[in-house]
Amino acid sequence: MQPLIDKAVKAGVPVALPGGDIPVDALSISGPVHIVGVPGQTRLVARSGGNLLTIESGSDVVISGVTFDGGPRQPGDDHALVTCQAVDGLVIENCHFMNSGGSGLRLQGCSGRVTASRLSQIAKTALFARDSRGLEISGNDLEDIGNNGIQVWTSTSAEDGTLVYNNRISKVAAEDGGTGQNGNGINVFRAGNVVVTGNRISDCAFSAIRNNAGSNCQISNNSISRTGEVAIYCEFGFEGAIVNGNLLEDVALGISITNFNEGGRLASVANNIIRRVTGGGSLPYTRAVGIGAEADTLVTGNVIEEARDIGISLGWGGYARNLVANGNLLRNCGRGIVFSVSDGAEGAMIINNRIAGCTNESIVGADHGSPETSDLGLPGIEIPKGTRIDGNMVN
Repeated sequence: MQPLIDKAVKAGVPVALPGGDIPVDALSISGPVHIVGVPGQTRLVARSGGNLLTIESGSDVVISGVTFDGGPRQPGDDHALVTCQAVDGLVIENCHFMNSGGSGLRLQGCSGRVTASRLSQIAKTALFARDSRGLEISGNDLEDIGNNGIQVWTSTSAEDGTLVYNNRISKVAAEDGGTGQNGNGINVFRAGNVVVTGNRISDCAFSAIRNNAGSNCQISNNSISRTGEVAIYCEFGFEGAIVNGNLLEDVALGISITNFNEGGRLASVANNIIRRVTGGGSLPYTRAVGIGAEADTLVTGNVIEEARDIGISLGWGGYARNLVANGNLLRNCGRGIVFSVSDGAEGAMIINNRIAGCTNESIVGADHGSPETSDLGLPGIEIPKGTRIDGNMVN
């Protein structure tokens, strides 16, 4: 098949592949070409279980309607079924990547789009994009993944701008272990200005969406069910996050805006619905918290129901600055709103919230999670200096 590809690149003509299994190994593309197969029928099957195709230093490469099948999976492999390096105008659509002992599709320094494709039975990462230059990942179906669904990384903290939307991701394990490196539906690392929206994500061992040190990230309108740890995580050295309009259910912990000690700050968490938060995770015990935030964060317009331990947590220890909880509805939580009163913590603003059916205090100050005040949602209770608590309705 390699001579057929080389001839098509040189002549500038498309390659039309018939249905059926085509045994291949280590194919390569280094120039513009359009390869089209019969969806669901054209299968490139690995002879030896390694890399099927490498595309490098090219442009305007289009692949559609092709299944890439790694054959019997070899545990521990570090290869990807298809690897693309420095390709501009890459289009991969209506393809299927399956049976890989390593990753499914790996992109390095590429622009273009991956759309309407399926990735399944992948031992490592289904789709790994690093240092992208204008990439769209949309309308794909990912299932039965060993470590991570979609990873959007940059080598150093930098603007990336990848759009990740309308994908369906389910059954993501953490076969290689760790405390969050694996087990995530969508993982952003250092990549700035990434947009994650409209995805349906379920049954992830750790997080549905984990943003580690990616600044100016937007996470909106995603539907998330059954995560083993924090459903939506913004952690470590990020600056700027919008977490808006997501629906979360049956999760260990809802939304976490954390690691102010590492520079994590500046977020708006608004208009999310979070229910049935049960606790658990990588540590022996993870508190069941609907929304947690540490610095320069507005928490507003959220509906949180049945968070076992805490509805909203503002600050942790001395890491608490410029925190506002305004206009949220909390129902049947262990505690409603908990804010830090530890040494070094700045006062919080807790106003106009509706809090109903708490097992314990509706509003309480705490030192590293341990209550230090009585219920501040009740009338006549002295409020800690520097904190504003006003206009809340509690019963």
